[in-house]
Amino acid sequence: MSPVPALLLLLAAGGFCGWVYYRREFTVRSRPLLLAARVVTVAGVVAIIWNPMIPTTPAGAPPARFVILDASASMSAGTADGTPLWEVAVERAQALAGDGVRLLVAGPATAAWDPGSLDAAAPDGAESVLANAVRVAAEAGARQITLVTDGRVADPVAATAIARRLGVSLDVDSLPRAAANLALARLVLPASAERGETVRGSIEVEGTADTDSVTVAVAVDGRAHTALRVAAPGGGIATANFNLGAAAALGPGEHRVTARIEHPDAFPLDDERAAIVEIDPEETGVLLVSFAPDWEPRFLLPALDQVTGLPVRGFLRTGTDRFQPMDVPAGGGAGPIDGDVLRRLLRRAGIVVAMGVDAAAVELLEPATARTRRLLLFARDGAGAAMAGVATGGPLPGEWYLDDPPPSPIAGEAGRFASGGLPPLTGILPLADEEGGSALHVRLGGAGDAETALVLRQQGRRRAAVVLARGFWRWAFRDGEPREQYRRLWAAVGGWLMADEPLGAGPGVRPIGAMLPRGVALRWRGGGYEGEEVALTVSDWSGTVVLDSAVAIPAQGFFTSPPLVPGRYGYTVAATDTTRGDFEVTSYSGDMLHRALDPAKLTVRAAPGGASFEGGRPLRTWPLLYLVILAALCCEWVGRRRAGLR
Repeated sequence: MSPVPALLLLLAAGGFCGWVYYRREFTVRSRPLLLAARVVTVAGVVAIIWNPMIPTTPAGAPPARFVILDASASMSAGTADGTPLWEVAVERAQALAGDGVRLLVAGPATAAWDPGSLDAAAPDGAESVLANAVRVAAEAGARQITLVTDGRVADPVAATAIARRLGVSLDVDSLPRAAANLALARLVLPASAERGETVRGSIEVEGTADTDSVTVAVAVDGRAHTALRVAAPGGGIATANFNLGAAAALGPGEHRVTARIEHPDAFPLDDERAAIVEIDPEETGVLLVSFAPDWEPRFLLPALDQVTGLPVRGFLRTGTDRFQPMDVPAGGGAGPIDGDVLRRLLRRAGIVVAMGVDAAAVELLEPATARTRRLLLFARDGAGAAMAGVATGGPLPGEWYLDDPPPSPIAGEAGRFASGGLPPLTGILPLADEEGGSALHVRLGGAGDAETALVLRQQGRRRAAVVLARGFWRWAFRDGEPREQYRRLWAAVGGWLMADEPLGAGPGVRPIGAMLPRGVALRWRGGGYEGEEVALTVSDWSGTVVLDSAVAIPAQGFFTSPPLVPGRYGYTVAATDTTRGDFEVTSYSGDMLHRALDPAKLTVRAAPGGASFEGGRPLRTWPLLYLVILAALCCEWVGRRRAGLR
């Protein structure tokens, strides 16, 4: 902020403070002192907004100099003669950091280092991000900065822009170029696959090599699977496709697939990539379970697949503790599951569709769906409807035809159904409460009193659609308009269920992916636990605990934890129930994929007579100002209480 707006802001704020004390507050003897304390506080805040440069060295003194050592992963590459680039960079930085020159190391964080202790530093940054280091040096008083870097900088525009804005000169101490390097830039695989599908993938190789072609070895769960011969890209991109075969042959569960370049080069950290493919995933977008199988699942499951765009799975109860998958391919495939497996699937589903729900089914469903946000429930009796908080009477006989719909979130679509000549519904459960939420009305034989066939209820963040009638499948059984109306009905209900909710994962606390990048904070999702506190424990593969914390899940359901070194980890989440899982922090670094910049593109010369703040630091970097503001605020607060003011 320039001085004139800052002065006007100060006058306006000070005048308002005076008006409050002399026009709005009771008259007390200490009023002038209290006003002075408030004005000091306001003036300090305005000064921080203004943020002028404060001189730190006498006029005519030589400008303060800093050296910034790039500690990104690419600095560990080897040079043409086999010398590690990091060793050369450390020697250069130690030679430059003399005669009062200060040294900063820009790794995962920017930190000041003693040149004599640089042997303990390591190039462990995810990528070369130097803009923050330039800002830190400038705010510490630097006017001339020398960058010791290989030029593979991810934010050159931001770094040079900050240097120009703060009047800082940038120079680059050029390092030897790294030797030829090939990088496995991408490994593309589906995150999940169902039995009967074929799992296909592809790779991309970038960089240069001293050979015409390279071999990329593909392995599944540590066992060699395929060897791909790829033409050396020669500075461009080379691609290749591969086939892991039928998903059923891999078996259910998660499989770790790796692709590795079998050719030694200057930077081994980008030679291997890994991905997780889950066969018959437990985490499902839509999970349909029919406890009293009829024709409805046959038509509803494809309709939900089409209108939601989410992965769907369906199961039919064929025994007391036996549930048969609906999507078994011809010739065999997945067999039936038991109740324990079904409960695990229900807990991880985004939308649960439960059909034929009676008192016996509620015993299985209710605990397994306690945190499910989106529920479509076809009630068979009053106990089934009560699971979603809907009270009903016993089923009514007869054929019931659609009537004009009441106001509801799906009224726009429901208005088309009553005049569509659709087949009647049966087995109506009369609504016994008056909490509202009715979305479809029916009348016996098209006359008489109206009853409710569909209820939409929202309790907190949970949405439940409760179906109180049977026979919707008759709409889909007929070609033409009835079948289209069937699809429209469940498209409308599905749209209401998914409103204001992120797609994808179901309830649970877990990392956002099974493979997480190195050098960045770990992101977690906690759907269904918002506003609750959970105990999160993370251990490495040897069992050593690396994180043990109580985490309050925020309202948006996502939170972060500190970065971890590459490796495989297990986690445990303890809340009302306990869940466990695994994830991996990859060692892969794409830092060498950044092309080395010409040093001239990182060179900045501070304009003489322009924004020159030689020997100065921004006001907001001085701790004394914050202490003055805090002291003035405390003095006013204590003084007001002693004077009897609120």
